[in-house]
Formats: sequence, C-alpha cells, structure tokens
Amino acid sequence: MESIIAFFSSYFSYWPLVCFFALLLAGFNLPISEDVLIVMSALIAYEDPSLLIPNYIALYAGIYISDIMCYWMGRLIGNGMLKIKFFKKALNPSRVEYLSKKLEKHGFLTFIVTRFIPFGMRNALFMTAGVTVLPFPKFLLFDGIAALISSITLYSLVLLIGESAQYGFKIVGIILFVILWGAIIGFVVTKIIKRKKKKQLALTDSEKPEEIEEEKIRQA
Repeated sequence: MESIIAFFSSYFSYWPLVCFFALLLAGFNLPISEDVLIVMSALIAYEDPSLLIPNYIALYAGIYISDIMCYWMGRLIGNGMLKIKFFKKALNPSRVEYLSKKLEKHGFLTFIVTRFIPFGMRNALFMTAGVTVLPFPKFLLFDGIAALISSITLYSLVLLIGESAQYGFKIVGIILFVILWGAIIGFVVTKIIKRKKKKQLALTDSEKPEEIEEEKIRQA
C-alpha cells in the first residue's frame, strides 16, 4: 500500500487542476463521477494535508461551474437553439416531467435531495431547471448551497475515516482501472457491432435488385 501512495504522491500537487477540469467535462454530460472525484480528493488530502483546502476549492468550483453549464444547456435546448442528441439524452421526457413537478412543488429541497442521487439525476435536474426557465439567480442560490452541503459532507466523511482511508485509496484506484478498461472494451465492441450491421445492410441492399429482376422474369 505504501508503494502505491508513494507512486501517486509525486503527482498530488497537480490534482486540484486535474479535478477541476474533470468536473468541467462532467458538465458536458460525460460519464465522469463527481462522487469519485470527491472521494479521491479527500484521500489525497488525507495523505498530504497541505492540499486539504486547495482540493476542496477546486472541487467546489468545478462542481458549481459544471452545474451552471448544464443549466444553460437546458435553456438553449428549451429555446430550440441546441439540437445535439448527446445533450438531449439526459432530458428523458418522463424524467423532465418528474423533476419539473418536484421543482415547482419543493424548490430548494429538490436540489438538496437530488445532489445526493448519482447516475445522471443531477445533470438532468440542472438542465430541467434551464428548460423550465427557473430564474438564474434562484438557481445560483439553490445549487450553490446544495453543492456546498453535499460536497463538504462526503469530503468530510472520507477524511474522518482516518487510517482506513488508505484502503479506500486502493479500492477507488481498482474501481477506476476497471471502469477505464470497461469503457475501452465497450467502445470497441460497439464499433464492431455497428460495422457488422452496416455490412449486413449493404449486402441486403445489393441483393434487392437481383430479387426485383427475378420477380420480373417470373411475372413475364
């Protein structure tokens, strides 16, 4: 375990910057886990206390700015100015309807609860807030407080684990390794399947003229 910590320790000073930009990418609905980044930041701060504040500042700034990005994407989609399917995927109609009702009924409480729900619900909430034209100052206030509560809660909990945080560092490292290779394999498999489908379609299209000719001959 010590050898793993020693290997990563030389890169700790760059972590706040890496974390900040990773969270900005998450704002574009890329599959980057906010929770994993918070846990990693806390574990690194546990090993190097001098990064305790820089790590959290980078975390909070990245989270807040990426949320604002999602909000404005929702505004653009709602105005018909953004038509990219990649961003629209997070706006499942049933999910938008559910979140918009919750926003209308509970407002700030919806932000608090949703911030603790992973798997795309957060970005969906922020984009829904944009689509439903929640006033931007209100969004800034609601999300700013909710992000502060959720991030500092998880960050503090990991730090309070103490000595056992070292084991968490190893576990998170293994999880990230598995996710990375899973994503690579999934990407390759998807490409192969798409190519096979294209070939099958091409073969089907090439066979159609022959079938038409055969039908004409039969009719004659």
